[in-house]
Amino acid sequence: MIYYPLSTGRNMEEIVRLVEALRTTDEHGVSTPANWNSGDKAIVSPPKTKEEAQERMNSDEYDCVDWYYCQKDIK
Repeated sequence: MIYYPLSTGRNMEEIVRLVEALRTTDEHGVSTPANWNSGDKAIVSPPKTKEEAQERMNSDEYDCVDWYYCQKDIK
């Protein structure tokens, strides 16, 4: 829910961006960072095991900063 006072204008581009981010999160099980737009990389949940972390670090599917912070393209 977004609350604005009636005297404050709405930014429809931000509302559309928000809906697209929510849809992406729901469909792909990822998180979307601040100012995320459709086509940007999304954040993947941290791995649950050491093996999963190693797989991500060696995979071309993920762009990893470190074992706990990886992003991937959503298509």
